[in-house]
Amino acid sequence: MSAATSSASQKYVSPYHDFFQSMQNTNHNNGSITKKEEEATESTPTLKCGIPESVLKFKTTCYDRLRLPPFVQTNEYKVTLKVKVHHLPFETEQEMLIFKQVVGNRYNEELGELKLTSNQFASRIENKRHLCWMLDRIVLGCKGLAVGEES
Repeated sequence: MSAATSSASQKYVSPYHDFFQSMQNTNHNNGSITKKEEEATESTPTLKCGIPESVLKFKTTCYDRLRLPPFVQTNEYKVTLKVKVHHLPFETEQEMLIFKQVVGNRYNEELGELKLTSNQFASRIENKRHLCWMLDRIVLGCKGLAVGEES
């Protein structure tokens, strides 16, 4: 019985074999990024203006369901987007100045963060899309205005 068990254990391949192999490869490369990891970081989705979606932070509020109409609480579908300004693809000081004028008090200079909120739609997904669209429009608009003022 022990001979059958030992031969079966030699043929067994763990489902996590690739994961552990990649960890060993990273350790042998002195912590450098492997090709697979590099491809994964290149394929992260970005907004039209060039901001990677991984740097966007979204916040929502969830309540228990009500038993009486209207069955939802106020601000149930409110979504808040926060993004650090150093992630925004501004190239000139003029673009940053226009950005500060456009967003006004939504930009917290102490934290270096832009905060946008949306409660316009009756769906969190639509509000999230709306916020991403607004951020795109703000950044691309500021870049366009800066180019227009330079000429």
